[in-house]
Amino acid sequence: MSDCAASGVRRVVRPRCRDMPYMEEQNDELARLLSKIDSIYAEACDRLAVRARPVTLARFLDAGFCIGLLDSVSNIMANTACTSDLRPDLREKVLVGAAVEQNLDDMCRRSLEGLVAFLVYFFPYLAEWEAVRYLLLADADLLAAAHLIVADRGMTVRFSLTSPASAPAFEAALTLAAQIAKHPQPERLVHAWMSLSSRLHQVITLLREVQHHSPRENIELLRTLLDDPVVPYLAIPWDLAASRPLSIRSIANIPYQHTRSLRMVLLDTIHGFYLKALAKLPSGELQSRLHRSLLRAGYCYGPMDPVSNIILNTIWYEANFPAEITPVLDVIGPESLTRLVSRSFYGIVSFLQTRYHNLSEHQAVRCLVSTCGQLSAADPNYSPGDVSPDIRSILHCPFTKVEQQIPSAGIQEAYEAAATAAWHPNPEQQAMFLTSWGGGGPAEGKISLEEVQYLYSLLSPKQPPIPERICSSSYHVRAGKMRSQAQQRRISRKEPVFDLHIICCVNEDVCGPEYCEGIEDSLSFAPYKYKYSHVNFLATRRFGDFRPILFFAEFDNEDDDGAPVLCCLVDEPTPFTEHVRCLYCEARGARVVHPTSDKFHGGGSEFEKMIRGEHSLDNDFLICKNEYAVQHMCSVEEDFMYVVDVN
Repeated sequence: MSDCAASGVRRVVRPRCRDMPYMEEQNDELARLLSKIDSIYAEACDRLAVRARPVTLARFLDAGFCIGLLDSVSNIMANTACTSDLRPDLREKVLVGAAVEQNLDDMCRRSLEGLVAFLVYFFPYLAEWEAVRYLLLADADLLAAAHLIVADRGMTVRFSLTSPASAPAFEAALTLAAQIAKHPQPERLVHAWMSLSSRLHQVITLLREVQHHSPRENIELLRTLLDDPVVPYLAIPWDLAASRPLSIRSIANIPYQHTRSLRMVLLDTIHGFYLKALAKLPSGELQSRLHRSLLRAGYCYGPMDPVSNIILNTIWYEANFPAEITPVLDVIGPESLTRLVSRSFYGIVSFLQTRYHNLSEHQAVRCLVSTCGQLSAADPNYSPGDVSPDIRSILHCPFTKVEQQIPSAGIQEAYEAAATAAWHPNPEQQAMFLTSWGGGGPAEGKISLEEVQYLYSLLSPKQPPIPERICSSSYHVRAGKMRSQAQQRRISRKEPVFDLHIICCVNEDVCGPEYCEGIEDSLSFAPYKYKYSHVNFLATRRFGDFRPILFFAEFDNEDDDGAPVLCCLVDEPTPFTEHVRCLYCEARGARVVHPTSDKFHGGGSEFEKMIRGEHSLDNDFLICKNEYAVQHMCSVEEDFMYVVDVN
């Protein structure tokens, strides 16, 4: 199915099935990577002179994996040197001839599996065949491959390996890689590299001298460094990896276009825009009527920054197309919000592709990533004066593909394409409004009720609009509304001690399913249940600062008193940076923001079990579920909340 439908000058981007390499191509890339790793082991053998030193050979074949914080050859040498002396059976493992070659082949394969496991664990939305491609481009250098992924996803400016989200995930990924590779002592490997991380320049010097000067003495010096523990500092290996020579030095030279992964990162960023917009709107208006207009027309495209565009589009739609009856809700439907994020994505991509017909979807997405989703910055011919200095200061990817082109369509046509792709109820009217809007954006910080009322009066038409009333008497509408209302009650009764602003992200399917003996809930489609729910909510302190704060909570689904198992403050997600992963939320395509330090179901060890193949879920399933959530643009059951039952 084509991803772009033309109507005159408009290019409307639609969801479509994403291609992946044929199995023959995947197998070829895998074989090339194994061949590369084999040559790395050959070089490491020569530098360590393992065939002339039986004990070193035994250590080499026992723990000499190319997993670590340096280049692959140095990792093999360091892992060999750091093998524990507490393994008395090493001398008994001395092999000769064909047995050595067979064990070397096995080490190559296990190293590859460990490298792939690290990248798949550390980076969301990354398929194993994509991990193989990045490792192939990086000459099997683990941190260099991670650099390529960060750069390819537009995360270079904000990514930090020492952040509260990345540092523990990195150590867990390194442990998992050692386990997958069947290292005899995975914890020792991780401990060794964490201890050496702040002294890698000294390690490099010692390893460089192994071949030409006293190898045994230098290896022993390296091992003594482990007896002098220091605080790990991952910024040093990350910077060293950036300086290592590679055949690929620029993202522009990467032969692959991983649009899916790039799109997912942009969608995460758009989701963050909605969290900020929800925090800025007054809770009374948001819960009483603005939630409807937000979900129907509050898109992030427009002449200002994405958060201001969301608020402006929401209030404009409510002022011009109000509903006769709107339910009072304190929960933004999770499926509705996911759909809104997807619709905004297709809207902004359609805007750029309408403006520049020769721009591919991948080029458009990369341009939007580099400009943090701001159309007036992504389109150099939009209006230079509209681009904020803050956005210009963070631009890190050239737009030569855009700048070299003359616009194929005007701004209004591009907005019509964006609104059509986003399923806006009134695309032509919205395009006219956005094209003609010359006012400023909402004030910084939380918007007061008076400011919302002022925007209502400013954006309202001269003639009062006729309120919309959607009625239905069908059974499936009534049943769907009842199920949605039941979900609202289940979640709303778990209110925090703080004053609730809005519940914005929900996943009720954590840990399960567990099948019941009978159907306990008459509204359920199937006789099964899940143990926990993960929820993000915005709440204000009852004293002092009244700005909404983002929280994460884990609830026991069978606990009627509503007390959370875990409740803690979380930082609002930063655009194009790392975030904490959760197995069950990714399995639902739910963009719940999780804490970096507290333990919750679906993180840490459970994610590791999935990578090891010990869980009912797998990485391909997570990717497919997230892809499905992005492509689901039509109605969801939560829409029935806005239908009036005529019976």
